[in-house]
Amino acid sequence: MKEYFQETQRLSQDDFLLLPGEEANIHYEGHWSLLLPRPIFWFMQRRPGEPFEEEMGLGKAYRTGSAADMFNLIEREGGLAWQAHPRTKGSTGYPDKTREAFYFRDPSWLGAGFKAMPSDYSSPRLGERALNLLDDMNNWGLRKFLVGEVDVFKMDHTHELYGHMNVNYLRLDRTPVFPDWSAVIEALKSGDYFVTTGEILIRDFKLNGVTSGGMAKLPAEDEVLVEAEVEWTFPISFYELIWGDGATTHRKIVQTIETGQFGRQRFQMKEKLPGARWARFAVWDVAANGAFTQPVRLGW
Repeated sequence: MKEYFQETQRLSQDDFLLLPGEEANIHYEGHWSLLLPRPIFWFMQRRPGEPFEEEMGLGKAYRTGSAADMFNLIEREGGLAWQAHPRTKGSTGYPDKTREAFYFRDPSWLGAGFKAMPSDYSSPRLGERALNLLDDMNNWGLRKFLVGEVDVFKMDHTHELYGHMNVNYLRLDRTPVFPDWSAVIEALKSGDYFVTTGEILIRDFKLNGVTSGGMAKLPAEDEVLVEAEVEWTFPISFYELIWGDGATTHRKIVQTIETGQFGRQRFQMKEKLPGARWARFAVWDVAANGAFTQPVRLGW
């Protein structure tokens, strides 16, 4: 881990931060990812009699031997965990099977990862598997988000990243500097970010005046006003408002056949959402590329 941290520090600059993260896949169920706010040393096992925390040659280190140990480490250090590639591969059946687990229901469990896997060329949206889970988790009454992810097992100079990686655009005052990227953790926890496949940018978004991931009031007439400034590469096929009432997911789709390539426009929509508990916004182009906000909680 020391070499891992040293290499990410070497490659980071004032305007570029390479984050050391990990798909830990131990103690919690299914495959899951871990992001801590600073370099932290930890072991994936803890034998009988070994302490949970101890001082070592490199400083403080943790030993984890159970889900409780893992949870305590994340809570103590202010980290985040989420289900990697949910409902497929090594996470088949998850997080549905652990929706009542203490760690899943805690705010330190962000939600799940988003990627277009498996691909369905008949769908107008990439990554519907993860998007459906996002809606389900919020209908379960939990405040959960999606974070864009990609599977890479190794990387070299021949790999094309820009065209294939999902991107998370976080609202930050400045680029964090190694060795403290706690601002990234806080931005993810707040939900004030959008995820994109890269071809679409949601440059501004508000629902009843509230940004992504926030809490908005739902007035007596149950009406919401959505305003979004969107920039795109390929022509936009449609934008949509998705919401849930705790049991069912609903959506209002607005077709945008008049858009051309390389455009930028401000979209606005009003919709009555009786009984809605949350709502989110998404945009999709003619090639099924898209961008989406995190759910806004709705209260009275």
